[in-house]
Amino acid sequence: MVRSYTLIITGPAYGTQSAYTAYQFAQTLLTATPHTINTLFFYADGVYNGNCYVDPANDEFDLQLAWQKLAKDYGVKLAICIAAGQRRGVTVDNLADCFELVGLGELSEAIAASDRTIQF
Repeated sequence: MVRSYTLIITGPAYGTQSAYTAYQFAQTLLTATPHTINTLFFYADGVYNGNCYVDPANDEFDLQLAWQKLAKDYGVKLAICIAAGQRRGVTVDNLADCFELVGLGELSEAIAASDRTIQF
C-alpha cells in the first residue's frame, strides 16, 4: 500500500542530527519506496534550514542544497512556518530557493491529506 507522509522538521540545519535524519528519511522514502511526501514543514528551529545565508564549510554536507534538490526532483513542498521564521529572522528577504513561508493552516491541511505524519 502506498502511503503519503508529512514530515515536520524542528531541528536546525547544523548543530543537531534532527534535520539531517529527517533528510535521510525523506530521501530513502522517495528513492527506495513507492511512498510520497506531501509536505516538509519546517517549524521552531527547523526554519533555519531555509535561511539562504547558511554557509557550510567545504567539507560539510550541504543540507540546504539537499532539501532543494528533493523539492526539485520530487516536487516536495518545503514549507516554513512564517511565525516561527519571523521570530528567528527567517523572512522573505533571506529565504532560500524552493522554500516558502506559510501559516500553520498549511500544516493542518498537509496532516489531514497525509496517511502518516512524523516529527523530527
